[in-house]
This record gives sequence, C-alpha cells and structure tokens, in this order.
Amino acid sequence: MEDYEIAADILGKLRAKKGSIKGLCLAPRVKNKKKVYALVCETLKMYPILTNLLDRTDFSAREPRVARDLAAVLTHDLLFAKRGILCGGWMKSTMTRHRTVLRAALLALARERRVEGLPSDPDNAPGAVARAVLKHLDSGNQDVPLPRYVRVNTLRTTVAKAVKEFQRTKIVRKGVETQTVWKYGGAIDDWKSMAPDTFYQDLHLPELLVFPPSTDFHLDTQYKSGSIVLQDKASCFPAFILAPPTGAHCIDGCAAPGNKTSHLCAKLRNQGYITAFDLDARRLETLKKMTTRAGCRVIDAVHGSFLETDPARFPQVTHILLDPSCSGSGIVARLDALVDTQLAENLDEATAAANDPDRLVKLAEFQQQCVMHAMKFPSVQFVSYSTCSIHAQENEQVVAAILAAQNDFELAPRDRVLPTWPHRGDEGHGLSAEDANKVVRAAPDDGTNGFFVALFVRKGIDVDVPPTAVKEGKPKNRAERRAMAAWRVEPVGSVGDAMEVDDEEVDVERELMRVPSVSKAPAKQSHVPTAGSSAPAAPAVGGIAGASRKKKIKRKHKHLPIVTKKTV
Repeated sequence: MEDYEIAADILGKLRAKKGSIKGLCLAPRVKNKKKVYALVCETLKMYPILTNLLDRTDFSAREPRVARDLAAVLTHDLLFAKRGILCGGWMKSTMTRHRTVLRAALLALARERRVEGLPSDPDNAPGAVARAVLKHLDSGNQDVPLPRYVRVNTLRTTVAKAVKEFQRTKIVRKGVETQTVWKYGGAIDDWKSMAPDTFYQDLHLPELLVFPPSTDFHLDTQYKSGSIVLQDKASCFPAFILAPPTGAHCIDGCAAPGNKTSHLCAKLRNQGYITAFDLDARRLETLKKMTTRAGCRVIDAVHGSFLETDPARFPQVTHILLDPSCSGSGIVARLDALVDTQLAENLDEATAAANDPDRLVKLAEFQQQCVMHAMKFPSVQFVSYSTCSIHAQENEQVVAAILAAQNDFELAPRDRVLPTWPHRGDEGHGLSAEDANKVVRAAPDDGTNGFFVALFVRKGIDVDVPPTAVKEGKPKNRAERRAMAAWRVEPVGSVGDAMEVDDEEVDVERELMRVPSVSKAPAKQSHVPTAGSSAPAAPAVGGIAGASRKKKIKRKHKHLPIVTKKTV
C-alpha cells in the first residue's frame, strides 16, 4: 500500500515539475526503489489513457477519497499489470468494485483509437484487450518505432571505452533488467534492421551509438556518471555541423536544457568559451546541472534574452548556435520521451500549436530575429539555425527571408553540412534547388524526430579550412589576470546533484512554452572579459555573486585548477 502512495506522490511532483524521476525515486524514504521506479515510469507512459478512463467512468465523483494520481497508479496495475494490484485493504477493494466498468471503458477507447489485434470476444478476454492496447502504444502508431540514441560524452570517456562498457552491461527495458548483455554490431546503415540484443555505431555521427527502441538507460552507470547523454540523433546535428575549433568563443543563444550546449563543449574539448543564454531560470538551473555532470568547464550560463545582448561586448565570438522556440511539430510522440518529461497531456497541444497559422507566423518572426541578431556580432563566422519543426514556414522560409534581408552571410556548402546525409531541404519556399541542397532535414523515416538545420557562414570565410578562434591578448595588470582567472573557474556543483534530462524529450517542453517577448525587461547578463579590457569577470556556472571580498576556491579534484576569484 505504501508503494502505491509513494508512487502517486512522486507522480504528482513530476507533473508539477518539482523534481526528476531519478531524484524522487531514489530518495531515502523510498524503500522499494526499483518497484516504485517501474510503477512511476509505466504509469507516466499511460497517463493520458488512464486519466481518460477515469474521466469516462466518472471515477473521482464516485470515489472522492482516492486522489487523482493514486487512482491513475492503481488503475494501471488493475488493468495492465500481470499480477494486478499488489496490496490489500481499502485500495484493492475500492478498485475491484470498478474493475468491470474500467475494462469496458478501455475497450471502448481501444475501438475508438482503432487498436489492432483486439480479441473476437473482448468482453471475456480483458487481458487480451490490455495487451493489444500496450502493443499499440509501444509502436507509437508507427510502422517501426524509432531507435534509442546515446551520445558518448567525449569529455569523460571515448567511444571505444563506452562500447566496451556496454558489452559488459545487461539489457534493461522499461525499468526491468534482463540477464542478457549487449552485443556490439559495428556501424549500421539500416536502423530498421537492428537486432533486439545488439547496439551499433551511427553511420553519420561517430560519437553516437544506436540502440533498439524501448531501451532504458536511466539506471545505467555510464548515464549516471555523465559519460553518455540521451539525445536524439537529429538533435546532435547543430553542434556537429557548427563544429567550432578548439579555443573558439561560442554562444548558445537558446541554450536550456543543455545537451546541445554540452555537445558544443565536447567539440571544443573544454578549450574555449561558451556563453549560454536562456530566459527560463528553472531551465537554466537544469542546464547548469546537466553541463556540470557532463564535465563542462567553459560555460557561462546567463539568465537573459539573447536578443537583448550587445554584440559589441562579445568581440571574440566566432560561432553561434541557435535552436530557438518552434512549434515542436517534428517531435514524435514517443513513450520513452514521456517518462521524463510528463508531457503526454501536452502532445495534443503541440499538434494544435504546430497547425496554428498565427502562432507559426509569430514563431517564424522570432526565429528570424534571433538569426539576424546573431549576424551582428562583429567577429562571428558561423551561425547554425535549427528547429524541431516539419513546417517550411519555420525552416526554408525563415532561411530564405534571412538570405534576402542581408548581404554578409550565405549558406555553407553541402560539403560542410553533413554531406553524406541524404535528406536535404525542400526546394521552393524561397530557396533555390542549390540552396535547398545546402540545408538538412530529418524525419521519422530517417530514424529520428523531425528536424531542420541550416549553417550560415560569413562571406569570404574559407569553409574548407577550420576557422581559427580570435586570440586573447595577455592581461595587462593584476585586475585583468584575476578577472581572466575567475572567468575560467570550474563550475560549482556535484555530479550527484545533476538532473536527468533527455534532450529529445525536453525539446518538446521548450517548444510548448510561449515565445519569449522581445519587449521584456533588460536581461540579467554578465560581463565577459576580453583582451585589453577591465570589464568585470563573467560569473562561472554555479558561482556565488554579491560578495565584495576575495574567496579561495579550493581544489576538490586534482584535475581542476586552484583559482582565486573576486566575486562582484
């Protein structure tokens, strides 16, 4: 009985975005951690269906003492668990009274959704109805479910080491560990032909590993240590295509929750600098924790609007990554995505937003503003623009409008933008066939979520030669040396505090958020020291502000420098 009450409490906190599955299920008060974790995961996956059934049967009015989330958890086990409800007392007796009407509601819903494989006599085979519904959900209404992608975090490990570790790891599906260890199948060119016990290396992105659908990594040791990142393949395209050289100064203009930012940091090999902007303070905290867990040491997280930054204050920035708010129409309604984001109830809203012409117009205007602002930075050489949208209005049309509105930037040639990727942009919508061939599209048929990427390059830049970062001048005095040292301080925080986030999942959450208004109050932005200036140092991720005295930051790990920082 206690497990159900705890699971219901965790479910409520997750839906209110007051924690992560891992943090809540591994709390000291949870005695049966694996059982509660599995129960929460499975309930979250089916939450829209469970609440639909409760509404159809008017359950809350009939049983007001049973809270909504507790009713959802109990209904899941009543209808879908092989062993039913694993407790006695009032909970089981209450749910048993409603079993017949709930089963009837499930059958009606299955028929409405045209679920295949229903038994010929469903009234006498409720278990078969439940299995057919589960199969329908697991397929995601797709002929073939999308694979599960894992990006190897090269700041903490190598692809070879990650592969070797997985070959010693037992397969986990839906929170249940099997007795089978993973096999490695090398590079794969047909993601639809994956064996269920085999993982592969992606053909286009060498740091990406490909696993069968429904693979669960949230209890994996490499995931918990930050050695791997759960990230959809297409979501890895922006940083991979931008490809800043070691030492470059970069900006991530719409950064949270942070997986693209950490990928950008991995491309820099922690040598360079990244200023990461986001308007949402809560999501920015997630970014700090995510990038800390990933071992990033060169990120300055800024709570503010990228559109309100003064380009003149960033004379050394050469690469800008922009993944602004979009309709989210390319996100596939995958169940493994719902486990962490609790966005099942918002998927219909995402679809509606994607088909709202007025919203698309506003989004496209905002997206164009972001890219045009990025092009004002004096030393910027490359600007990547991406969306998880399938609409040309947010993709090709935005690119065409940007090309027509300025003369300093052009699209990078195909040879610089994933040349072996076959799915390119759509001709028309303002783009010539030549320009459409220079941008990248992705779709479920490619084994990914719907996605779009374009890379703008300043005219005159030799794209065949990796661009060099603007060199820093040496500090001229003690104040500048102190500022430069503080600027590179290791982010404060521990790996254990990191929140679990899957980038392909949280992208849905961000795209459902309201487009940030350009007319908001001035952003809270930090100063980035540059050569020959005495500007205040940018606060490090997780740093402490408000004190006027010097603080000694002690070295917690041997690989980190001891830095004296004057906080402002």
